[in-house]
Amino acid sequence: MTDCIFCKIASGEIPTKKIYEDQKFLAFLDVNPRAVGHCLIIPKKHAATLTDLPKEDAGPIFQIVQHLAKIITERLGAKGYNIGSNNGESAGQAVPHLHLHIIPRYDTDKHKAGFEAAFQVNEDAKKDIDKTLSTITRGKIIPPVKTTSSSPAANPSSSAKEQDETEDKKGEPKWCFNDEDDIGDDTIEH
Repeated sequence: MTDCIFCKIASGEIPTKKIYEDQKFLAFLDVNPRAVGHCLIIPKKHAATLTDLPKEDAGPIFQIVQHLAKIITERLGAKGYNIGSNNGESAGQAVPHLHLHIIPRYDTDKHKAGFEAAFQVNEDAKKDIDKTLSTITRGKIIPPVKTTSSSPAANPSSSAKEQDETEDKKGEPKWCFNDEDDIGDDTIEH
């Protein structure tokens, strides 16, 4: 879709604070965060709502949400998180391109209400968005979750320790993690 802001972000036409990317999905920090670490996960190919998303992509997008929620909460010290998605104008969808929110929650939050409608833009989080980006990505976006055609996500309770990615001679991702973590060991079917 030519006038869709999220399609422009997915294509690289509009820059963003990217935290995750693979062939089909992209995650980035919200420019109007409701909390430190508030991010959005989108399909790169336009789908207005969840029901417009191809069936084969529905599972993987939620596996990525689970994967990122764990990393973000551990790295930022959040005590919980909200996951949300407004689908359709009457549901409050501001951008007609499917996006799922991860909103980390902290003991210091001014309220314990759920879901995005209860949140005001956090001006401190907005000012510190580059610091938040650095804390989450540690200098590079979170590497893609390995995918296979037959394995579901493995060990989602693993620890979010230091990650690194290099490329082998064939240009394929080579996963370089210390042996104590399982980050990157998750698999997502595409």
